[in-house]
Amino acid sequence: MEVIEGDGVKRKNLAAVLIVLLGLMTGYPLSAGAQLRRINIAYTATSPYQAVLIIAKETGLFKKHSLDPQLILTPGGSLGFQAMMGGDVAMVLSDGSSAVASNLAGADVVIIASFLNTFPYSLISIPEVKKVEQLVGGKVAISRFGSATDLSVRMSLAKVGLNPDKDVTILQIGTQTTRYAALQSKQVQATIITPPFTLTARKQGYNTLVDMAQLNIPFELTALLTRKSYIKSQRETVAAVVTALSEAVHFYKREKEPVIKILSKYLDTTDREALEETYREIGVKTLPEKPYPTLPGIQTILDEMAPKNPKAKASRPEDFVDMSFVKKLDDEGFFTRLYKK
Repeated sequence: MEVIEGDGVKRKNLAAVLIVLLGLMTGYPLSAGAQLRRINIAYTATSPYQAVLIIAKETGLFKKHSLDPQLILTPGGSLGFQAMMGGDVAMVLSDGSSAVASNLAGADVVIIASFLNTFPYSLISIPEVKKVEQLVGGKVAISRFGSATDLSVRMSLAKVGLNPDKDVTILQIGTQTTRYAALQSKQVQATIITPPFTLTARKQGYNTLVDMAQLNIPFELTALLTRKSYIKSQRETVAAVVTALSEAVHFYKREKEPVIKILSKYLDTTDREALEETYREIGVKTLPEKPYPTLPGIQTILDEMAPKNPKAKASRPEDFVDMSFVKKLDDEGFFTRLYKK
């Protein structure tokens, strides 16, 4: 996905000027004649919480750091993880539970950055279901089993006194758009959504049964994962990706109109009110300026796994992260300079 495409020298020159301007804005200009490094990066949901990846691509921030990424949608964290372990992608933007589970099983996967540190979901239902207790015997849509949507449904239902394994049938449906369509057709009675679908759902008469953001459960929800072996062989590339995404967070927070335009295309909606809610709730309120992996969020994952996996109970959150890339940027004053702009 590129914002500036097409034929003609003028358009190419304009693209070059804009990329240089981005470098001047952030204080890290492009190196002349730098060769772009190709890299495959998977993302696991068409969600504004993973839009930082798309923003980095659309605004030329990846190119600024000499990267030419192919972004691949692999719905659900498990598919993205499998693609990474199979060598098809170098990194995955996914929930942290994939990294923790695979690490416990012996894989060399680590979390190197985090862009969302709690559950932001809303559990919504068809108009006929006005209370969460009315879901008993019904169907709830998630992306895939083992994903963050799966865990968040189970945790939210358990908190209100329902047994997610007995009281409801949980179905893996796919992306948020697909889950919402399943709700509209009443194939399911409830699903997990994020902005902008939250506003759309309210307008269409759907009920919010649980607002998980208010529960403020620490969780490593949107994490950048890679393999230790890849870090060892391609450390410069990994550092460039983390830097580009850190700058994309800054762009997300500070450049409202360009971001809304990108979100409109990415989320396939022209509803200005919904896009405004998305920008406000995510770009302004939710995204951390410094994308350190969240240790309390990883501890939540370990606590959930511990009853069935003794290794989880004996593990520390620090065992699943490599904070060196974000810390290096922090120690060098990167974030201080960035947010002074």
